[in-house]
Amino acid sequence: MCTIAAYNGTKRAAPILVDMMGRLEGLDGGFYTGIATIHEGRIYSAKVAGDLERLLNTTDALELPGTIGFIHSRTPGNVKSDFAEMGHPFTAEIGGETQTALILNGCGGVFGQDIVTRIPGAALRMQERGYTLKSHNNVIGNVTMPDGSKVHSNDVRCQMVCDKIANGMDAAFAMQEVFSEIPAEAVSLVLSLTEPEAICFARLCMPMHVGFCDHGAYMSTAPLAFAEETCNYTLLPPMSYGKVYRNKFEAAPFVHAPATVAPITPQVMAKAYEYIEEKLRTPMPFTKIGWSDVLNELYPKADCTQRGTVAYQVISELHRQGRLKVETKYIEGQTEELRAPVFWLQVKD
Repeated sequence: MCTIAAYNGTKRAAPILVDMMGRLEGLDGGFYTGIATIHEGRIYSAKVAGDLERLLNTTDALELPGTIGFIHSRTPGNVKSDFAEMGHPFTAEIGGETQTALILNGCGGVFGQDIVTRIPGAALRMQERGYTLKSHNNVIGNVTMPDGSKVHSNDVRCQMVCDKIANGMDAAFAMQEVFSEIPAEAVSLVLSLTEPEAICFARLCMPMHVGFCDHGAYMSTAPLAFAEETCNYTLLPPMSYGKVYRNKFEAAPFVHAPATVAPITPQVMAKAYEYIEEKLRTPMPFTKIGWSDVLNELYPKADCTQRGTVAYQVISELHRQGRLKVETKYIEGQTEELRAPVFWLQVKD
């Protein structure tokens, strides 16, 4: 899985995004990290194989201009490699200029077979139309092409979104179209030169919270990332698409929803809180509880559950109460020279 943070406001985005990711990356990230901003008709980006610290030490990430942008940190995937193009954001170019940047948190889930069967054809179509898939290689990727080479599915989705925008489609609606055609248990954000004042989103079932303060909008996988001044945050609706501006967001349901999403009811939250609180009597990393099958069992039959969303909300609430002890440990990253932070969590009585 991954962690995401975004900002759209009046202050410089890069320092805010870095601060937010510092509170998140040890939950579900640290193996590939990247950032993108939009400013005066250009999209700026940087990414590395490695954690936030490596991004800051080896790129100009902190100096990227603009007051709107997002940041992403992800888990290792199935192959250990320092190929930075496996990280987000993915970008799409037309005429040598970046037009679109995309990040995503999620997995194939119940749509896994759709990705395997539909991405290769979509990738070939994008290449025929002149788009460059920077993740395309012979070593690593989550989709295998007909010739045996590899590509990252979200690289392909980014080119597809860009292509639809280039053909006159609204950027947020383009995301809805792409994720209807090739869905995932995910949430995705896009920066587009056609929407310089908004962050576009498509949320199927993975978490994306948005909160507002007097200088702008914050977005995050978990409220844990929000500054204390951020208030009145809410969860973007499942199976929806839309835009987040500095002082509001707009959302609409998918026109052709590819699946149903089980709701988060008070009963689900209460049981999840009880389960997670008990598990965290003993220190453990978030991944041991956040994707537990026990959380899936809280739901009625549905195509997609929101167990990740529930888990992020519970730990954020424990942190707000001052009851969450967080210890950072480090494990080997994508190479022996790299390391990835892991947050070990424990409930304090």
